[in-house]
Amino acid sequence: MWRSGTAAFRSSLNFRSVLRVSGRRYKSKASSSSPDELPYAQTHSVQEGFAHHPIFVFNVAKRFIKFSFIGLSIVGTTYATVYEGSHQWVENVELKKREEDEEVHRWEWDLDREKWSGDDEKGGTDPGLGIHGRHMVRAAWMALNWGASQQGRTAVIASEASSNSGDGLLGPRGLRIIDPRLVLAEACLHTAVDIAERKSLDGKLHPWTLPRILALHASILARMGPDSLPSAKEQYERAWASQPALTKGIGEACPKTRRRQFPNRRKRCCFDLADYDYPNSVIQHMPPSPSAQRTLLSILSSTSALYAVTGKLKEARALDEASFGLIRSIRHPESISTVSAAHALHALTLLQRSSVCCIRLGEIHHALKARPTVPIQWLSTAAQSSERRCHLNYHLKRGYLTNTTGHSACIVHRVSSMHQPSQRLLRDSRRTAAESWNLIGMLSEKKDPKYAASCFKRAVLWASKADAFGEPGEETLARDWEVIWGNYSRLVGAAWAHWLALFI
Repeated sequence: MWRSGTAAFRSSLNFRSVLRVSGRRYKSKASSSSPDELPYAQTHSVQEGFAHHPIFVFNVAKRFIKFSFIGLSIVGTTYATVYEGSHQWVENVELKKREEDEEVHRWEWDLDREKWSGDDEKGGTDPGLGIHGRHMVRAAWMALNWGASQQGRTAVIASEASSNSGDGLLGPRGLRIIDPRLVLAEACLHTAVDIAERKSLDGKLHPWTLPRILALHASILARMGPDSLPSAKEQYERAWASQPALTKGIGEACPKTRRRQFPNRRKRCCFDLADYDYPNSVIQHMPPSPSAQRTLLSILSSTSALYAVTGKLKEARALDEASFGLIRSIRHPESISTVSAAHALHALTLLQRSSVCCIRLGEIHHALKARPTVPIQWLSTAAQSSERRCHLNYHLKRGYLTNTTGHSACIVHRVSSMHQPSQRLLRDSRRTAAESWNLIGMLSEKKDPKYAASCFKRAVLWASKADAFGEPGEETLARDWEVIWGNYSRLVGAAWAHWLALFI
């Protein structure tokens, strides 16, 4: 017992000595260590730590907002620069008056181009329209010439209405899709017309600004389909007195809307162009001005179309025969290659009007129960003349079109005043060729089905794309394509059925 107590006492002494030694070593190490090696002292409380976290979040949010604002400012500035730069380009380059060739002035193609300004000497848009009005006019020009975004700018006509009208591009399930360029341009010009009307009351515009904007708006409305024709006619009427060429637009709109009350007014305008006393005279020769010649024939053609659709066939025939005689009275160049481009375009434009007269004369003679050979002769003349004009613009290889670019195939594409007329000439020549051959096939189907099939095939050729037979061209109207392709497929299908019946 005594030994065990002694051992316990010694062990406790040893433990105390160890504690003393370790305590001395710790103190020596603590005294010998540098202040940098000491642990950090707690300088904030728990409440201050919680307060620092929201401040950090707010700092991050502030930096995010700052850099977002900088980024949006850069993007907005870039967009505004591009937007305003494009408008200034249109204002100072595209719409600026250009120095045209002397031949262009001689044949007055500069007078027939679209007028986007009230001042022909300076060009550009009218400053009296204000910033917003000038931007709307330039935006309409850009939509027509540079295109528009397909998204949100496409108008669809219901299938029931489209089946009656037949205008517009072919869409799924019988829908008709209006060109988005026309939709955007119409919206911009609608706003520009409202602004111009307010400005004109204050006398801030040039005299020609409002009539020309109205004419541009009416032209676009007329191209958007039959539903817009009444509005187009109304806009043309408002600008009636501004220039005689506007009667051409009214004349083209009235036959489609079957309005009867305007032939005498257009006749009066025709006599004014030809310097005759209306109504005691008859137009016997063309006016000396090339622009007046083209305008006169356009008005006569539209008036004849109005007579035809309203049942006045004899009056329409007399007017078309007079127009055809006026065209033949003009001396045309023997070879297109030997004259200037402006002269060639003028001559071909008049010949295109003669083809339209021939087609209508063929239809009128057929409606008046003339001999079958008479309408076929008129239609053959129109078809051959239209094909000759198309041959000047396209290269044919084995009966099929080999040129795939319609715009570059125009006679002239470098002169701004002649670019659009040459495009319209090419488009109208193809349409008249297709329509003529289709009508010839319909008149010849009972007597000679084989010849009728060849006529329908040629009609489909001119109505199709340049590089794809059987696919409607970009500027082929839906109603025309349905008739032409329907006749061709029906007759070809009947021929195949006949051959199969013979073999079976």
